[in-house]
Amino acid sequence: MMALTGYSCSDIHEAGKVARQLANEVVFEETAFSLAFRECKMDFQKVGRARMMMRLPRHRKQIADANFVAITDLLEAYGKAAMTHDELREQAGPAPALLKEYEDLCQKLEDDILRMLSAVSPRMIR
Repeated sequence: MMALTGYSCSDIHEAGKVARQLANEVVFEETAFSLAFRECKMDFQKVGRARMMMRLPRHRKQIADANFVAITDLLEAYGKAAMTHDELREQAGPAPALLKEYEDLCQKLEDDILRMLSAVSPRMIR
């Protein structure tokens, strides 16, 4: 710890208050940034839909036209999982277990989406 010579207790106390205030402002700014980012965040359902259409070209029209809650929830989950997987893959030293977990999750969601598309009536799709 550094000795503070030449400063009174009130000076040190005031400096501590200023430091705490600055720290609170930084936290507030980070929180405000996070909230603003979330408000203008990417539409993960659209991302998931587009990626599934690329992954499953034979089902593109069906995926593009499917617009019911269960499928849009799966597409949103797939979009989030796929983007997280991509981010992990881009890291310098991603944890292999975590990367594998997201690969498995993406595959499971793809399977669930295919299963759902094959089970729904054509009337449910637009």
